[in-house]
Amino acid sequence: MPDTVRLVEFTHGESLSLSPVLPEVVARTTALRNQWAVIVRRQDPYVLLGPKDQRLPHLQEAVAWLRSLGYPVFVRIGGGSAVLIDHTCLSFGVARPCRDLTTWEKNFRELCQGTLSGLALLGINAQFGRAEGSYCEGPFDLVYDTQKIAGIAQAIRGGFALVSGMLMVQQDPQHTTMVLQEFYQRAGSDLKLNPHAVTALTRLPGQSHLTVDSVHDALVQGHGSILPLKPEPLTEEEWRLARQLYRERQVGDNPIEEAQYAGHH
Repeated sequence: MPDTVRLVEFTHGESLSLSPVLPEVVARTTALRNQWAVIVRRQDPYVLLGPKDQRLPHLQEAVAWLRSLGYPVFVRIGGGSAVLIDHTCLSFGVARPCRDLTTWEKNFRELCQGTLSGLALLGINAQFGRAEGSYCEGPFDLVYDTQKIAGIAQAIRGGFALVSGMLMVQQDPQHTTMVLQEFYQRAGSDLKLNPHAVTALTRLPGQSHLTVDSVHDALVQGHGSILPLKPEPLTEEEWRLARQLYRERQVGDNPIEEAQYAGHH
């Protein structure tokens, strides 16, 4: 157990736009400092693509369609496939120093314990599982009964392991699945998605009162029950790296004006 674990929370301002790359920024610092970190973040809407998605025959046309709907598109550093993340979701991640690729399964199980504990505080008994037909389907997603409530992905690179995901707090699973299904169809994929394989936390029994704020608090409390958290915001150097990665990880032509990100952190 580390002596202290960095807690970085992103809830407003510039972080909402840069959110797609912030976990990687924190994870890189984790490797440099040899220090664990927990990230809890909110975001403006965007779509994240996985490695296989980037090889689709009509990717650029499909990305242009997503952008016409107001979704900037980014490539993820880990595995998985396309997901749509917006203000009705809460994203999380845990990074720790790691260079051992054989710890892949162990990382999933250990680094998600704080999220599972946070959900338990809300009365939600989630577990690892595969929700067949869900978008970005994976064996270590979080499910309630047979429905997916959170997608989980992992990256091991550059001296860190980053296990990250997003909880669908209030997101409409039918609409989200419909958008991603249309993306795949336009991109030339025959993948068929099942909108009933995914649900939001507020659609679970007795959970209609949940908000992104209340789930945020529960996640911090859940991780804090396991790890010795110490809040620490990004440094100016990390913000600069985030702006750089934002441009590098985005798919499609979308010039970024530096002044756009000169607001409050």
